[in-house]
Formats: sequence, structure tokens, C-alpha cells
Amino acid sequence: MTGHDLFLPTPLPVICAGLMVMLAVTAWRRSMGRSFSCAVGTLLLVLATVGRHAGTLPEDGGSLFIQDQWTTCTAILIVFSSLCILLMSWRDAMHDRDAPVDEYPLLLMLGTLGALSMVFSVNYMPFFLGLEILGISLMGLVAFGHRPAMAGHEAAMKYLILSGVSSAILLFGIGLAYGVTGSLRFMPPVANGNMPTALSVVATVMILVGMFFKLSTVPFHMWLPDVMEGAPVPVAAFVAVVSKIAIFSSLVRYFGTGEQPVFVNDILYVVIVLTIMGGNLLALRQVSLTRLMACSSIAHVGYLLIAFICPGHLQSRAITIYLAAYTASTLGVFAVMTAFATTAGPDGTVIAQWKGLFFSHPFLASAMSLMLLSLAGIPPGIGFFAKFEVAATGVEHQRGVLLCVLVIGSIIGLYYYLNIIRVMMSVPSLPPVRVTRHVRPELTALVIVLTIIVVIGGLFPARALHPFLPSPAVASGMRDGTVH
Repeated sequence: MTGHDLFLPTPLPVICAGLMVMLAVTAWRRSMGRSFSCAVGTLLLVLATVGRHAGTLPEDGGSLFIQDQWTTCTAILIVFSSLCILLMSWRDAMHDRDAPVDEYPLLLMLGTLGALSMVFSVNYMPFFLGLEILGISLMGLVAFGHRPAMAGHEAAMKYLILSGVSSAILLFGIGLAYGVTGSLRFMPPVANGNMPTALSVVATVMILVGMFFKLSTVPFHMWLPDVMEGAPVPVAAFVAVVSKIAIFSSLVRYFGTGEQPVFVNDILYVVIVLTIMGGNLLALRQVSLTRLMACSSIAHVGYLLIAFICPGHLQSRAITIYLAAYTASTLGVFAVMTAFATTAGPDGTVIAQWKGLFFSHPFLASAMSLMLLSLAGIPPGIGFFAKFEVAATGVEHQRGVLLCVLVIGSIIGLYYYLNIIRVMMSVPSLPPVRVTRHVRPELTALVIVLTIIVVIGGLFPARALHPFLPSPAVASGMRDGTVH
């Protein structure tokens, strides 16, 4: 590239500089407080610069990165989620004197860098590098924490093996795509308007399968509940939220938001039905809240794919709103789980342990109920408005089968979400134990903020989300790399 072709979104060098400062601080003198403070400060600076970029985007589409309204929105969601997860992790890391945890914020920041690199990419090279950076950091994060060491190591090993397999499939597809097109531009080889050859179809399918593995869609989903159960609760939140946003954003960027090739639509139809029904049915059998949230995450990916398969003026709006609703509601659930673990001990992720929470800690129980109702699509949470927008895209394109699957899946989801609320409202067999350890102030503040976001987004969606919604022109520019 020549000098005038250089284009770089500002958040990437900012977070890289923050990582270098954190490494220097760790090398000088280990201090958990300094590491976490540097991480929080870096993420706040990234939020302040998320809409800025350096250099000029070349008109021939030869850039590695892009900056538009879609990338800005998804980058904000990723950075906000990482900030929330750092706050969830603060006390446990600060009080763990048996293990050096300076690496924990480093790995989390490294994963955030990988996710942002994927979001901004319009070239195979930075996309795959970001994907591997995110995957490697997750392997280390999954093994951290106060859970039994064997559980964390087993979960990390499962993630290592299956992530390696999916990355190999994805890389093989990228190699075939390069062989067909002779370009590393981030777009499917069947999107050039010509009759697709067998090789281009195979390349597209392999890349799609690799992304499905990372998104944990059915039938590539079995790793997610095991990995999230073995990981610490904040890391499980990182897997369920940050990695999903990054992968889905890349999927939208890769295939664009227009009409897909027939074979891609056929594959997506089958995957959507299997993912929604499989995720919800698996969640019915779970006794661990972490595993239930993993299965719920699988189902929500299926709901998102309905909007993805329905191009039109409602599509970009529906995807953005649903991602925001899923992010706020899921982070809220994990924040309450983290707060409850400080009073219930390591078994706080078992659903039976939540019995009588409305009597012992009504604040946590009320916040958890609101988040679960939002995920189920019940007012006044933002999830109701998000699911309505997804259904509107299906109605616009007359996707009757997918709409029926969405309704059936939502009914099943309502059952297991309400079951958790029922457990919390049940009268405990013994008198409620008075909480001797109060909820940490930072977690209380985080739960309150997320609750406000969920309620305001549900009651006033137009005003709350309008600044972040992509304009209609963004949908037409997601594939061709136009900046809006």
C-alpha cells in the first residue's frame, strides 16, 4: 500500500497502546489494581475515539479496514461489554492472592482487540488474525478463576480442540476463495454476479461452516455449554456476548445484507430451524444457570439469523436493535449471577440455589427477573421490541415457516425463563438466611445501569436507540465497503 492508501480505525491503535502500557506496568511491578485501572482507562479511551479513523479510505476497495455506522455500533457494544465484564471480575481478581492475575485483564483486552479487528475488517488477513487473537485469549481466560482447576482446564482444552478444527475449516475455505478470485477482499467468491463454480460454492460453504462453529449454531453447538460451565462467570459472559457480536458482525459484513445465493439461503433455513429449536429444547434440561444461558445464547443466534436472511429496509435496524437488546439483557443476567456468587459461594450457578432469592435479596431477584423477561421478549424490557423487529422482517418477506419457529421457540424460552423466576419466588424450606456479605458496590452500580438500559430501551426504543441505528444506506454498503 502507498502512503495515501493507509486507513486505520483509531480504536485499534488505542487499544494496542493500552496493551503495551499494561505490559510495561506488569514488567515493572506486578499490581492487580494498576492492571485493571489501565484496562478500564484504555476501554474508556476507545469508547471516546470509536468513531474516528486515520488516513483515507482508498476508492478501489483495497483497504484492510473500514469505518462506518455499522462498525461503530458493533464496536461500541463490544467495548461496553468488555467494560462490564471487567467490573464483574474486579473483586475476585483483586482478592485472589494465590495466583498472579495481572494476565487476566491483559487477556481480556487482547480478546477485545481481536473482536474489534474482526468488526473493522474488509480483508481476510485482519479478519483471521483477529479471530485467532480472540480465540487464543479465550483459551487463557476460560482456565482462570475460582472454579475447580480441572473444570477450567477441561473447558479450555475443549475450546482449544474445537476452535482449532473450526479455524482450520475456515482457513481452508479462505484459501479456496483466494484461489477462485485472486483477491483477499472480505466477500464470498459467489458474489461476483457470475454463475458460481463448484470450487466457489465449496469455498463459501466452508467459510460459512467455520463461522457457524464460532457462532455455535446447531449442529455445531455442543462445545458452548461445556466451555461456559467450566469458565468463570465473567468469562462465560465474554464468550456469550463479545465473541458472538464479533462473529455475527463479520458474518453480516461478509455476505452483505442483500439477497443471498440460493444454496446459502437453503443452508440458512435449515440452520435457523435447528438452532432455534435445538437451543431452546436443550435449555429445558439444564440445572445449571450458566449452561442454560449458553443454550439460550444458541437460540438467540437463530433469532438473529432470521433478520439476516430477510433483506430490506427493516433488516439493519432489526439486527442492530436485537444485538443491543441481547447484549444488555445477557450482561445483566451474568452481572446478577456474579453478585449472587459473592453471597452464595461457588454453587451460585445452580438454579436450585436461587430458591427464595426474592425473600433474601429482592434487589437481585427483581433485576434478574427483568433481564430474563427481556430475553424472553416480554415487556417492558428491550427484548420485546427487538423480537418484534425481527418478526417484522419475517413478515415483510413472508417467511411463514421461520415465523412459526420463532413463535414456538419463544414459547419454549418463556417456560424456562419463567421457571427461574418461579424458583426465586418460591418460599424456602428453611427461614431465609440473612445476607452477611453485601453485594459489592461496583456490581450494584453495574446491575442498576444495565437495568436502566433494558427498561429505557423497552419503553422508549426510538429515542434510546436512534443514535446507534444504521441508516438505510448502510445496508447497501456492507458488502461493497462504502463508508456512510
